[in-house]
Amino acid sequence: MNLTLRHLRGFVAVAQMGSFSAAARRLHLTQSALSMLVRGLESDLGVALFERTTRQVKLTDAGRDFFPQAERLLVDLHHAVAQTRSRAARASGRLVIAVTPTFAVTRLPPILAAYQRQHPQVQLVLRDDATPARIQRLVQDGEVDLGIGPVNRAQSELLVVEVLMHDGLVLACPIGHALAQDATVTWRALAGHPLIGFAADNALQQLVNGTADALGLALPVHCEVSSIATAVALVEGGMCISVLPSYIRSVGGPRRLQLRPLVEPAVRRELCLLSLRDRAMPPAAQAFAQMLHGQVAQQDDAAAG
Repeated sequence: MNLTLRHLRGFVAVAQMGSFSAAARRLHLTQSALSMLVRGLESDLGVALFERTTRQVKLTDAGRDFFPQAERLLVDLHHAVAQTRSRAARASGRLVIAVTPTFAVTRLPPILAAYQRQHPQVQLVLRDDATPARIQRLVQDGEVDLGIGPVNRAQSELLVVEVLMHDGLVLACPIGHALAQDATVTWRALAGHPLIGFAADNALQQLVNGTADALGLALPVHCEVSSIATAVALVEGGMCISVLPSYIRSVGGPRRLQLRPLVEPAVRRELCLLSLRDRAMPPAAQAFAQMLHGQVAQQDDAAAG
């Protein structure tokens, strides 16, 4: 039998997402490569695991039987790897954090400075270029001690999720744009304007799409980017408008864009601290988590005042 970890990850991702295309994006594979993995697994097992149609992918009876066992194998492997890395991290005094680029350049710097003043012996390692989906995977795989970012609750069964803050969505538009004339902007007012957005499996884009669907709006993405920083730069350059988290207000330096709260409805999202369930958190990570909660609360109080 040639069953590998890649086969199991591919099968579990398709079973969880219910879609080969969505699972391929999650695993950073092409859809054809993922299909070959699943077919190879089915060939080794001698059974079909999925019923494939042009509209959906469903587990067969054999697939439903195999899914919890495959998922358990991955969980056990994640835990074994995480515990080994945790012991190594405790021995070396090293703290590895995955964080979205925007949070890394807005809210995080003063928190890290305060932490390092209290724990100068700890080496800090930031994975500060990660998307929310990748942050979840890095925490689940034990490659980082903590993650900071939005979370897909449907895929967080392996994680401990602690809400750090609630953040509203705002319209970002070039200076002088017609939509910036009012103090607030309705979602319906966005219709017909070219929009800078993100991939369909991006947590922020899913929130935008869900709001648009609930209102019966069509808000197609005119330009798809990977990071909020890129979206900000393109808006500042006068290209298009974008829907972004309100904490980009705290980005320093001169600004060449205008931000307006989006209303009807006002949409908020959670920014969370992620750690691996059933894993003893290293002391360095425990100290950082405690400081993070306190510092974020202080920043919010200062902003409100």
